[in-house]
Formats: sequence, C-alpha cells, structure tokens
Amino acid sequence: MTIERRAILHPSRTHELRATAHRIVNGSLPGTLPARPTQVDLAQLRTLDVGVTPQLWTEANVQLLEGMLIARVRLDDLDSALDLVDAHFTEGRLRGRAVLGLDSLGSLFAAVAETYAVAGRPRDAGLYSSRALTFAASEAVRYRAAAVQTLVFAVNGEFSSAAASREACADLARTNRWNVADTDHALTVADILLGAGTLDAPRTERAAALLRSIAPRDPYAQHAAATAEAIALVLRGDLTAGAAGLRSAIGGAWSHLSHRLMRQLALSVLAEATLAQGSARRSLALLEALESSPSHAVCFEAHRAAAHLALGDDRAALHATDGCLALGAEHCPRTLAIVLVRRAVARDRLGQSAAADDLFDEACNLAHHAGDLIAPFISVPREQLAPLRERLRERRPDLAAAVADATEEFHRREPRAPQALPALTPRERSVASVMRGGKTYGEIAGEFTVSINTIKSQMRSLFAKLGVSTRDEAVVMLERHGFYL
Repeated sequence: MTIERRAILHPSRTHELRATAHRIVNGSLPGTLPARPTQVDLAQLRTLDVGVTPQLWTEANVQLLEGMLIARVRLDDLDSALDLVDAHFTEGRLRGRAVLGLDSLGSLFAAVAETYAVAGRPRDAGLYSSRALTFAASEAVRYRAAAVQTLVFAVNGEFSSAAASREACADLARTNRWNVADTDHALTVADILLGAGTLDAPRTERAAALLRSIAPRDPYAQHAAATAEAIALVLRGDLTAGAAGLRSAIGGAWSHLSHRLMRQLALSVLAEATLAQGSARRSLALLEALESSPSHAVCFEAHRAAAHLALGDDRAALHATDGCLALGAEHCPRTLAIVLVRRAVARDRLGQSAAADDLFDEACNLAHHAGDLIAPFISVPREQLAPLRERLRERRPDLAAAVADATEEFHRREPRAPQALPALTPRERSVASVMRGGKTYGEIAGEFTVSINTIKSQMRSLFAKLGVSTRDEAVVMLERHGFYL
C-alpha cells in the first residue's frame, strides 16, 4: 500500500501509523481490553492518503486500511470513507490478490459495511456485513460483524431481523463475559435507531446512557446520546422539551462534531414533533433544502407530505413524494410505507378512493412485513385515516385488525395534536392567505378581479370546510396551524 510520502521517507512514521491503526482496529473488538483510540488517533488516520491499490494485500496494509475506514466513520468523514471503499473494493471483495487470515477479512468487511450503513446505503452494507459474518473465525470478530449487521437492519427498518441480530451479540457477550464497555459503536447507534423506530422511549434512554458511560470523551458519541435523550422525551409525549433538545443538538455550537445519521434522525423527529405541536409551516421550514439519504432510510419527503396534508394541500403532498415512488425498489421499505399512507390520504381527500385504497393496501402490507405497524400512521390525524381503515376492514379484516391492535396503545398515549386542516382548493388557499390584516371584501375582490359576491361566496365555502362561522374564527384556526408562517 502506498502511504503519504513522509511515511516512505521515515520508517518510524510508518511504524507509528501502523501502531495507531492496530489500536483503532483492536479497539473495535470486544475482550481485548485495549485503550480506546483517542480523537488524535482517529485524526491521524483520517488525513492519511492511502494511495493506489497494492499488488498484494497483506495483514499489515489491510489493518491500516481498516483503521482508516473506522477513523473516517467515527469522525463523520463519510465522503472520504466512501472514496476509499470505491477505490479498493468491488462486488463484495477486495480488488487485487490477498494473503489474509479469515478474521482479518471479516473485520475489514465489517468496517466497509458500517461505512455504507451510516452513509444511508443499507443494501451495499448488507452485502459486506454478510461477507463479514461468513469470514469471521473468532467470536470477537463475529460479534463485530453481528453488531454492524444489526445497524444495517436498523437503518433499513428491518426491526425484527435487527432484534435477532442484536440478541446474537448479547449471547456472545454473555458467553464470553465481555465488559459492557466493549459494546461496539455500531451496536449503540443501532440501539438508538431501534428505540426511535419502534417508539420505545426506555430503550432509547438506555442506549443514550450507555453511550454516555462508555465514551465520555468522544464528542460524537455525546452528541448521539443527547439526540437520543431528546428523542426519548418526544416519545414520552413531552414535545416541548424534546423539540428544544433536538434543536440544541442540531444547531448547538458543538453540532459540527456529530454524525450525519444522527443529525438526519434528529431533524426527522423534530419535524414530526413540530408538526404535532400544530406548526406545519415551521415543520416545512425545517426541512427546506434537506436531502434524504440515498435509500431514504430517513425520508424527509415523507415529513414534507405530512406537513402539506396538515395545511390542506393534498397535491403538494403528492408532489413532494413523487420522487420516492420513482426510486422503486431502492427506497427503504419502512419509510416507503409511511410515504404510501400519506399519499393514500391525499388521494382519498381528492376523491380518488380506488387509487387511495391501492396505496393503503400496499402500505399496510409493507408495514406488516417489516413488523412496524405504528410508524406509518403517526402524524396523520385519525379522522383522515378512518375511511381508509374502514374500507380496508371490508377487504382485508385480518390486516385491518393487526393495524388496529398495533396502533391502539400508541394512540392512547400520544399527545393530542390539533386537528389538521381539511383539503383546500388553490382558490380557497389564495383567499385564506389574504383574509387577515383588515382588508375589506372590496379590496380582496379587487386583488382577484372578481365581484364582492364571489369573494363572499368563496369565504363561506372556506368557513364551512374549517367548521367556523366568521372571518375572525377562520383566521384564528389558520394561525393555529401555522398557515401564515
């Protein structure tokens, strides 16, 4: 392997870098009781230039490459980590010949899988995590591979598989009597994702506490722990405190020392919490210009759709998620179920019941298969889901019963969100936008070049949809939902 020029000129420097890589790689394995790699260790390998692929991979240069991958992932330099993977791996294997032990391959492939997972590419990650498990010869490397596989499943929303893989890690830890401080970094991140994804506040809190204890000097771990603690508050129904914690995690002075996956998760939960507080416009503002991960494991488009539905703009909800459908099988199935439910509501409110039912059927089947029958239905008012659920009960009583059973307990303890705005036509939205501010009917009519009677008729139609009887009451309701923000 070609290293930076100084390493070639100074053998002592080469030895130092290899020793650093050894500490980082061994620090990712349980039971070896190494000193945890410091931020300085990680920074040393993060900036190293790996050079061209060697003619022959050996244990020494493979461990250096693995250390560089781990360093880049831990310090959130994902683009550089992916460049390393692209340069030295193809189709689940190393480029070039190799003389390596099985554990070396297993550990290296686990690092590649973790890189892909935290970059939001669970399919690529799954290929390498399965190879890592295949090659793992020792129980320590098997644990590392299973921990990364747990993260891969959690990122892709395969919670049942993630739970099984998580239990395999726990069995290995118990059998070998490993210390809790040896818990793999990927496993703690997976625990946060599992807690948040299954709406399990205690699990999310336990994951945060574990991170606090095992990595007290790692700012990236501490940021992830703070994010998890704020998410747990939201899950417990304390939206105000949870949203404040998430805003601090996202915009605090130390937020640059954080992982992309945690930032995306924080923004995702904050958008939902803000919407649940009745501020659809603020939720949209949070999401402005944000891009989802490649597989949409965190799908900002789904959150935009929920905000548009709350504002009564069904066509905007559909437009926001058109790209999700275009991804086809590349879209994360868990978040795709969420997208499909929100599109089904939009279609149903537009009077397209047959299309709505098809979308709702697909969403419920996806959610049932993934073992997540709660997440697709949160942030959508129950009265909007009621007709879809009723028709599902007529077609698929078994599936409808499973959805009802899964969501009943959650609905009992979820915070009461203001009722969403009904679907508004473009003309009704235009009229609503100019109702406050004291303009007379004549002034409003002049803006739209229509008669005063036409404006009055359009306002009466709007009042009926909003369930109010006066212009002042309509403005209050629109303000409550953040329509004017």
